[in-house]
Amino acid sequence: MSDKSKTILITGSSGMIGSAAVEGFLNAGYRVIGIDIKDCGKSAENYRHYTVDLGDSCAVESIIKENCIDRVIHLAGLAHSVDGKEYTWDDYKHLNVDCSVNVLEASKNIPVLFISTVDVYGFTDSPVTPETKANPVSYYAKSKLMAENECIKHPCHSIFRFSPVYTDDIKRDIQKRYYLRCPSVAYRIGKGTEYEILNIKNAVRAMVEWCAENPCNDIRIIKDPVRMNTADYIKAEKNEGRANFVLYLPEWVVKAGYKLLRAVTGENKYTYLLNKAVCPLRSEDKQDG
Repeated sequence: MSDKSKTILITGSSGMIGSAAVEGFLNAGYRVIGIDIKDCGKSAENYRHYTVDLGDSCAVESIIKENCIDRVIHLAGLAHSVDGKEYTWDDYKHLNVDCSVNVLEASKNIPVLFISTVDVYGFTDSPVTPETKANPVSYYAKSKLMAENECIKHPCHSIFRFSPVYTDDIKRDIQKRYYLRCPSVAYRIGKGTEYEILNIKNAVRAMVEWCAENPCNDIRIIKDPVRMNTADYIKAEKNEGRANFVLYLPEWVVKAGYKLLRAVTGENKYTYLLNKAVCPLRSEDKQDG
């Protein structure tokens, strides 16, 4: 079956990653069906959009049957809070777990690619692999791991654990690694910290390439080939007239503070944020070799 004869269903098709995925698959010659709770306003010859709540299992099943789907890319879900809004565990469970179950059950034997997150690993102090035991901290990561466990039951699947995703214009998921208050106050630990991140173009490329493979019920860590160095990013920000004030933090001070706080308060969302700075995630994956 050639690419142009395949029909790909993308959930969350109006989101940052979803809209880029739609463009990527259309450019690769696929027919694309998008599902999102919001209208995307997109019009293209090989694209059809459904404004549907994934909580409506009957609607999801009907869409899949009606369009003879060949592959499913499940991107829809609730990530982190936006504009200070706090979400409850019930919110995360419904959108990331219950809605995922609806998509998986409606997909039956259709290959499904589930997009998850490296946040499922939680606290790390050594390199991780797809086989490393997950220990999520946040509601977001816990719900994603629960959805992964549901996905594993599907007869034909792959799970991609994305590193923090960014575009040339949207960098909020990586800016927290070097900004205290964007775009004016930045911070640097020691000589700078290296983080694994994921450009939206590389994310889309990985998804498109998956659709040309034979599914093998696997888990993969998806990241850029080169890590982000906060010192380089802060320099670039200053050259653009931002990051007017930079707070330089000695590495030993941050590490000592982290160890003390973790010893006193244990593992929680606050010490987890410091863990990311002191022990940034390092992954071992086939991309490394």
